Amino acid sequence: MCFPFGKITNVEDIASRMASVFNMDISEVENELLKLKNDIQIKSRATGGRFWNLLSEEKYPIVRKCAMYLTAFFGSTYLCESTFSHMKHIKSKYRSTMSDEHLDAGLRLAVTAYSPNYTKLADNMQC
Repeated sequence: MCFPFGKITNVEDIASRMASVFNMDISEVENELLKLKNDIQIKSRATGGRFWNLLSEEKYPIVRKCAMYLTAFFGSTYLCESTFSHMKHIKSKYRSTMSDEHLDAGLRLAVTAYSPNYTKLADNMQC
């Protein structure tokens, strides 16, 4: 269920799939999906990709929890694949004797988004 206000969807089918995948009570999932499908306030503000940010944790805990699980799943897969790709380039056949500590440091540098503030670091240095 990517966008519940689009075409007519079978709520029972979606609820049974969500309940089986996330190990939840099917009646609670179905009730929450029906409540969401008929929510006029969210329907008026919903625009495609930004839809899931409109759901409150108090009003739709089950649907929001499922959406967060799915979002986290794909993000973590990307990071894992990216790390293995970087490791392949760092530990090539020419660097096969690299220690685990050096490989760990190289991977941290390759994967991190940290960017040091060089001017602040230079200002704190004493000559």
